Amino acid sequence: MPRHFIHYYFSQKITENASYALSAILKLYPDAYLLGSLGADLFTESEHKARLDAADPLQLFGVTARHVYTNGSKCQLSYMLGFLSHYALDRVLNPYLSYFASHGVAGYFGGKVETLSRSEIEIGIDRHVIRDYLGMEKALSLVGGLHTRKAILNEITDLYVDIINDLSDIYLHSRKTYALLENVSPDIPLAEGLGRVDYMNRENREWTNELGEKLTLSVDEILTTEQEAAYALLEEYMAMARSDKAPDEKKFLLNGLGKPI
Repeated sequence: MPRHFIHYYFSQKITENASYALSAILKLYPDAYLLGSLGADLFTESEHKARLDAADPLQLFGVTARHVYTNGSKCQLSYMLGFLSHYALDRVLNPYLSYFASHGVAGYFGGKVETLSRSEIEIGIDRHVIRDYLGMEKALSLVGGLHTRKAILNEITDLYVDIINDLSDIYLHSRKTYALLENVSPDIPLAEGLGRVDYMNRENREWTNELGEKLTLSVDEILTTEQEAAYALLEEYMAMARSDKAPDEKKFLLNGLGKPI
């Protein structure tokens, strides 16, 4: 569960060279896309978030795309494209976070390994993203609320009530869902030891993913290498939402390294 700012940054990067059709949707509803890029992390109830995270991706994205195709909501489409960007990054970074939370994070230049919680590592990564990629001015523009338009919030609430509640075996009342979506306010995380602790694995230490493969990827490298796979997912979802096309299992059930999840 990487934090808000890395998801925001990644969601913007994968659309820099977007097709005309994708760009048109995102220009109409950039606030829906931004809200979607924060994924299930918006839902503070642990049970709701856990069930949404555990939903089968083929079913989640297949059924929501069919719903978008049926009712023609470009707003809901933009939201789900953002949600898909969140999923694409999580499927690579979550194993990274789990490994270093279990094995500790080393200091730079041969420093000793420090035991840090997953939350502390996420905060450290987000601070690096703000400092090295976003810039404080852009980060601060997201603080204090996303100010999503009411019409957008209503459509996304309808999506949850009509579709996602059932898929995830949860129930979020429409008023409660609207309130959770409305009150999103990312905060600037405070992190210690950015120059001491290698949160980003920039010294390329070995770590193991969920398949037991040994990797040395840094977060910087993940942010770059995953963009192509994530963009392919967005284009696939666009095709599904425009033509009632069945999802391509090979795309949705692969991690960012091209391996089965």
